[in-house]
Amino acid sequence: MGKYKKLPDNYFKLVNPVIMALIGVGLYLMVMAWLDPKNISPLCFGRVAELATWLGTENNVLMKQLTLSTAAIHITEAMVAVYLCQKLKLNVTVTITWTVQTLVFGIFSLWYLIWPRREVKSTNNTKTKKDK
Repeated sequence: MGKYKKLPDNYFKLVNPVIMALIGVGLYLMVMAWLDPKNISPLCFGRVAELATWLGTENNVLMKQLTLSTAAIHITEAMVAVYLCQKLKLNVTVTITWTVQTLVFGIFSLWYLIWPRREVKSTNNTKTKKDK
């Protein structure tokens, strides 16, 4: 890390909104399939609601294990995000933001903390091309 320029202490990158929506719907369907599979709306989710309802009624233990495993993985990723924010010397507000985003969106958020240099380099390259 020493050979690269230091990141600004307010470094934050938002996850793509399409990925946010897909993960949000996926987490919702997984929790509903475990806790209340009969009340998943087929009007909102169509055939996916049928699949989630079937999984929740026929394989409820599996859905419970998947949901709890996903929660454990996301909590672990959030702890890694806190560690990386401290290692990168980001401020407290940004660290909390990274932690919450990583808790919900997992590796799609953590990606920008694990490999921040690529993102910073690409923005610097576009600035230098515009300046020329």
